[in-house]
Amino acid sequence: MGIMKYITVFAVLALVLASGCVTNEEVRIGTLLPLTGDLAAYGGPMEDGARLAINEVNENGGVLGGNIALVTTDSQTTGVAAVGAMNQLVTVDKVSAVIGAAGSGVSLAVIDIAVNNHIVQISPSNTAPDFTTYPDDGFYYRTVPSDALQGKAMAKLANERGYLNVSTFVLNNPYGVGFEEVFKEEFEKLGGTVIDRVKYDPSGVTFDSEVDKVSANNPDVIILVGYPDTGSIILKAAYEKGAMDEIDWLLSEGMRTDELALKVGKTVEGKYIVANFTGTTPDPRATGPAYDVFAAAYGAEFGREPATFSSNTYDAAAIIALAIEKAGSADGTAIRDAIPDVANAPGEEVSDIGTALALIRNGTEINYQGASGEITFDSVGDVFGEYCTWQVTADGDVTLGESIAVE
Repeated sequence: MGIMKYITVFAVLALVLASGCVTNEEVRIGTLLPLTGDLAAYGGPMEDGARLAINEVNENGGVLGGNIALVTTDSQTTGVAAVGAMNQLVTVDKVSAVIGAAGSGVSLAVIDIAVNNHIVQISPSNTAPDFTTYPDDGFYYRTVPSDALQGKAMAKLANERGYLNVSTFVLNNPYGVGFEEVFKEEFEKLGGTVIDRVKYDPSGVTFDSEVDKVSANNPDVIILVGYPDTGSIILKAAYEKGAMDEIDWLLSEGMRTDELALKVGKTVEGKYIVANFTGTTPDPRATGPAYDVFAAAYGAEFGREPATFSSNTYDAAAIIALAIEKAGSADGTAIRDAIPDVANAPGEEVSDIGTALALIRNGTEINYQGASGEITFDSVGDVFGEYCTWQVTADGDVTLGESIAVE
């Protein structure tokens, strides 16, 4: 009788361990973000957003009785480096989920590694429409809306500003191409004409010929969809070639960084070249009080204001942690299935991570309200978003402007 009792206990323990349930062991979550390369201006602040969320999780008891360890890797804003980093996270570090990548092209380079290994991947900043229909078996989510919406916002802004003939100048990757396709379709519906469509190499270092081509037919405005490093080279070349004298420019959210004005430089009169330039972006002000609490905590922890996509990265980390606690397991498939349970209605609306964890442990259904906005995932892991304009001030800072309503 005693022997059978011990056999039963050991059998139960083995079953618990095999199922990934509460083990009081450390759970690893990976980040695959651009600490170097064209998107490096975003990577550090995004990483800090994830770190803030995980710190809050661990301060409130962690998950499954143990702490979460954040395993940091650098995508270098390239697919080749990202593939190596993702393989390391999955096969060596044995992470339960991955936050990233930042660029859509980079994510498309690694998404199959995550899917084939049943690892949840949540991107805080991938906006390419490609992911909406990608066969990811439900393992891919994103906490930023698709460019299927932002392309509409840009088209509406261009139309409202009275531009009739435009040219597009975009990164030759899923982000740039996807944005351009939506913009062209929507702008032409509004009666406008796209006269030239120029794509540029993300790994390029000079873009003089592309600037000549996109400005050759004197459009009213050039829509630049790019990243800070290469985009700033383009804008500086356009200034030097006179392609800003009679032509306006509108910029995508990929260019929205306080470093842009410094990167592009100043005019001969000593003014920032891109002063008063405007673009479109997901509107962080649409988030309500949850963002204010996050921003205060971020500032207290890191001594600066959160940057573009910092709150989206915070939410990605929070959702993964809450899903692990809800599932009672750090298994990738269990996390995948639990994410809608913690992020979508019904459930008690909650934005504080500690409160959310306590409610889950008490058996209460929750509906996490993100720092980046209301996080409600549709059937393909997409979220809705609100948009606004952004501007570069005379001092080189970035400010947010009017809202842009899109359906």
